[in-house]
This record gives sequence, C-alpha cells and structure tokens, in this order.
Amino acid sequence: QGKPKGIQIVELGPGRGTLLDDMLRAMSNFKECYETIDGVHLIEISPGMRRIQRLKLCGNAENVRKDNVEVVSRESDGLKFFWRDSIEEIPGRWSIIVSHEFFDAMPIHRFELKKNGWHEIIVDVDDSEDSPHHFRFESSTEPTSPVAFTNLPPPEKFKTGDRIEISPESWKISNQIAKYIHDNGGASLIIDYGKDFVQGDTLRAIKRHKFIHPLCSPGLADLSADVNFRDLKESAKGLVNTYGPITQSKFLQTLGIKTRLSMLLENAPPNRREILVSSYRRLIDPLSMGEIYKVLAFIPKGSTGVPVAFE
Repeated sequence: QGKPKGIQIVELGPGRGTLLDDMLRAMSNFKECYETIDGVHLIEISPGMRRIQRLKLCGNAENVRKDNVEVVSRESDGLKFFWRDSIEEIPGRWSIIVSHEFFDAMPIHRFELKKNGWHEIIVDVDDSEDSPHHFRFESSTEPTSPVAFTNLPPPEKFKTGDRIEISPESWKISNQIAKYIHDNGGASLIIDYGKDFVQGDTLRAIKRHKFIHPLCSPGLADLSADVNFRDLKESAKGLVNTYGPITQSKFLQTLGIKTRLSMLLENAPPNRREILVSSYRRLIDPLSMGEIYKVLAFIPKGSTGVPVAFE
C-alpha cells in the first residue's frame, strides 16, 4: 500500500490505554511514520474508562468537546486524540485499526438443538428454595426472534442437545471494520481469545479476579465468551483479504519477541529480569496465553504480499 501521507490509529475498546500507549511509543522510534499520524481515535462508550485513557495517554491536557466528540491535543508532541462512540464516526482515511480483548465482551445469543430445530437458551426466574442465584438458563419452548433473524448453522451438522453461541454484534462490527478498510485503505489486527469455529457454553463471569456463575451477580461481574473467528472472517468476505487466525505465540515469535527480550535483559536489574522472563513465557506458552489467544488480520484486496507473521 506504499507510504500514506497521513494515517490514523484506531483502537476499539482501549481498556486502560496501555496497548495504545505502547504502540505509539514504539512507532515514535520511526520518525517518518510517526509524523504522518494525524489522529488517534479511541472507540469507547464508558465515561469512566475515557477518563482513565485520557490520563494515561495525555496526562492533564485540556479536554474539549466538539460535535459530541472529545478531543485532546497532547502537549508532548501535539498528537490529537479523539474519543468516539463507534467506528462509523471515524473520518475516512488510511487507518490502522486494532482491537484487543474487545470482541470477547460482545453480547451473544445461545441456542440448543432439539428435534424440531434450534431453540434459544433464555434466562428464567428460579423460585426454588435451594436456588443459589434465583435465575436459571432454560431452553425456550416457543420460537424467539433471534432464531428467525440470526444466521444459524444448518442443524444437520449437529446432534440433538448440542449448544452454540452466536454474536450478531461481533459480526456487525467486524463487517464495519472490513468496509472501512475496503473504502479507505489500511489494515486491521484483531487479537482475542477464541477458536476458528462455532462453540457452545463458553460464557463466563469474573468478579474480583475470580470466576463465578454467570447468573450469580447480574450487573456486577464482567461477562465474556470465546470469539468465533470464522464468523468474523465471514463478515469480511468480498471486502478485504483476511489472514489467520494464528496463535499469539506464533505471531509474537515471528515478530521477534525473543530478540526483544534479550535486548531488555541486557540492561535490566536482577529483580526486573525475572519479571521480564515470566511475562515472556506467559505470552507465548501454549498452556498460558500462547495458544488460546489468536490474531486475525484484514488488509485491502489487491494488496501485494502477505502480512508479516501470517506467511
């Protein structure tokens, strides 16, 4: 795609801003590229998380609202940061779009296959005295809207009693990313945990760093489910070229994480070295984050070559 004169950096669900901060710091080592960045866009709907991100990335720089968009100019280098509600609000320009642990937080619908087809699994009230949650998962007895309007896989490929999870919202946002790259150029990296096929019963809840039952504390726990990367690729069909998903271990090792570790260890004090090695192993170990985390890439059709790490 050559050397665009102006680029945008976009992250969906930037969390505490750590990944974006690391990305920009790494890119600043390549002056010619860094100076072409004419905007950093954060897709974030939570006012609380926006404040955390703003402090991390921009310090105490003044926040200005313009056309319902928060804008901050960083004092150190003049880089402009924009906080937006959706990818549809981003100006049409060549962009690098990144998401990390974003799609796993998207809402899902769950279905169970019965003799007469797919039935949605719904939440019902549990009035029994020994109920620990006072709610329960129940297969619907009558057809529900998601059964009619969700693109469900053919029942013939499954057996009675099988369950699946479908995320229409993930499909929609992935499709928006693909359309954006198709129309404006750029590239997208989706990093998340999941598989390259439809799954069932991966819904989980975490509260105070511990796993709990998903119905235990409604509204007080973080809910997530494994990403179906095949669906994300399907949403991009005909719009962009997709590569992967590949494991995080392969992605990082191909990009030279071992060499980077060696460089950091050279000047690190003894107590810091142990932390660096432990973090390295956690990122690439198949029994830790190395295998469950996957990386998927979108680039425009007609691009020459294969993205690095996806060869």
